[in-house]
Amino acid sequence: MAVKQNGVLATFTPTVSKYTNLTVPANSNTIAATEYNIYTCPAATLMSGKLIVSNNTGGALNIDVGVVEQTDVIQFDALGNQPGTPDNYGAFSFSSGTPSSYATSIAIEGGGVSGSGFQVGEQVTWTNSNVTNPATNNNNHTAYVRYWNSGNSKLWLDRMSHPNALEVPGDTTFTGGSSGTTIAAGPTYPGTGGYQGWSGNVRFYDSLNGRLYLQNHEFRNNLDYSVIYDTFSSPNETREENNNNLNRSLGRLYRPVATTQTRFAAAGNTTPVTEFISGNGIELLVSGVSKCHAEQYLVQDKSVADNDIFELNGIVLGTYQSLYVKSTGAVTFTLIGFEEVAEIPS
Repeated sequence: MAVKQNGVLATFTPTVSKYTNLTVPANSNTIAATEYNIYTCPAATLMSGKLIVSNNTGGALNIDVGVVEQTDVIQFDALGNQPGTPDNYGAFSFSSGTPSSYATSIAIEGGGVSGSGFQVGEQVTWTNSNVTNPATNNNNHTAYVRYWNSGNSKLWLDRMSHPNALEVPGDTTFTGGSSGTTIAAGPTYPGTGGYQGWSGNVRFYDSLNGRLYLQNHEFRNNLDYSVIYDTFSSPNETREENNNNLNRSLGRLYRPVATTQTRFAAAGNTTPVTEFISGNGIELLVSGVSKCHAEQYLVQDKSVADNDIFELNGIVLGTYQSLYVKSTGAVTFTLIGFEEVAEIPS
């Protein structure tokens, strides 16, 4: 279990605070953010604190503050635009709320399939000489099977070793570790390609409104979401155990989900509409993405005058609840509080 932290738990200044990700060019490797989940309460933990907002920008600015349980809110397109035009969003299934509840828009459209078929959950391996795996510092890459559609030879993957790993330089074979099944993509296989996409854990699927609440694997604040729910390995989800708020707050990484995604192909890259695969094998079009939904705001469009301080007291967060903040200007958000052990279901 991680060591509990106290004092300043997070700091963030919109338009000034930066994040990065593995797809950003090295010569411009930071992105200025106006909104962010500045802190996430770890597993088996309760956080109590207050948020202080300081404005010294020269003019009044509006702020938003929310308590969220996701990094990305994915809105699926209208039912009339989805395959089969079902009557309601309950036609699409997603497991949610567990360490193995994954969702993905990453896929390979391949050819030359051999073997009995890929198995959900098995590791897939391949080599990409142009992309380095940051975990191993070599060109060997991995992902895990989320769904296999043998009808159209489309393999859906999650937990990618690198988001650009499907941008292969030539013919490439992808091999299932358990099944031994292979699929190939590249110039020799016309029409093949790979979708860069995103994957993560599903915190909740709102089947009334067609809304997926995703814990993006390519997100990092005080927790590393690529290994969220892992509290025992080393390293694990908790990035900082020595109460170093600089490391906790400034090591931001994020590649937000978007409504279009890159499709890598030998014939040229394209940017089709993002699609997620449901648990029952339906390719769902995405129409919108946000960070905080209407029901999750504590404060919305609150004006903070210049040379003023706004305090939001009595904030209590449970496991995997996050404090979301937003402003269009450089106000400073500071979360001060403490963590304590919380009971979890046995």
